[in-house]
Amino acid sequence: MRTFAAIVFVVATMSLSVDPARAWSVRDEVTVSDPGLTATLVWEVINSASFCQSSPANLDRLSCTVIPDPAEFWFGLDAAGNAYGTVNVTDATGEHFDIFRRPVGTKQSQAIARVTKRKEPVFGQVTKMQLTLGSAIDTTGGVLLIALTGSCSTSACVAQGDTSDHLGVVKISGLPTLFDLALTYQPPSTLALKMPVHPDALPTTDRVDVFYGASGSMADLALAQPLACNVAPGARPGDVVQVGDPLPNPAVGQGRYYLAAVTSGIERRAGRRLVNGVLQGRVASRLPSCP
Repeated sequence: MRTFAAIVFVVATMSLSVDPARAWSVRDEVTVSDPGLTATLVWEVINSASFCQSSPANLDRLSCTVIPDPAEFWFGLDAAGNAYGTVNVTDATGEHFDIFRRPVGTKQSQAIARVTKRKEPVFGQVTKMQLTLGSAIDTTGGVLLIALTGSCSTSACVAQGDTSDHLGVVKISGLPTLFDLALTYQPPSTLALKMPVHPDALPTTDRVDVFYGASGSMADLALAQPLACNVAPGARPGDVVQVGDPLPNPAVGQGRYYLAAVTSGIERRAGRRLVNGVLQGRVASRLPSCP
């Protein structure tokens, strides 16, 4: 059965207590190394300690739980099956959470982003970051969500009076999306029928006719239409019969079913269906004639 469906998800971003004039944001500590990706702030709260302790219960508070170091874990898989994970890295510039992509079917690691865990531009002026619960991958929209908490005590932050803890979520966009994969699917131009020994438990296969219809009308075979008639003359069990399908693709959001009806002598059958938990033969007499 060839079906097409379009699902549109709207991702709404929200800003909680965000002051555009402040000197620092958790977003500032996220650097994307893959040119095909972008990082944006989804939401952020200032004075997260107060927010996590006294704010009315809401889903944002799920990100209040800090993941203890070394905080190395897998985020999950994108729509194409690529895996994403983060590991702690220390180099000459300091400590970081590096985020890697592992292409499906390989053991390779591709660095796609870095979260600065601690930086010390001046001794004693430390920006410390920690990962929190709430990181996830949106396979439909192709987005990696990273939940972070941290504080800044650089001179710029002190001048702004913003040295309190921040809590927020940064999204990295540009991962493969579900719709990207759907667009790469090319439906076959032919249908393949493998002939069984006793199709629909009939003793012989005198004739096979193929019908089609809108997926929403499968319950009523009277609405089916002939696609190809007597498609397997002389076919034997195990033979694969090719049936051409000249029909255009269904409209987006709609689907189509295909059905093979078998005739043996004067008896005609068209598969089975589940009725009240019991498999019963479909009423093939409701099918239209196939010349």
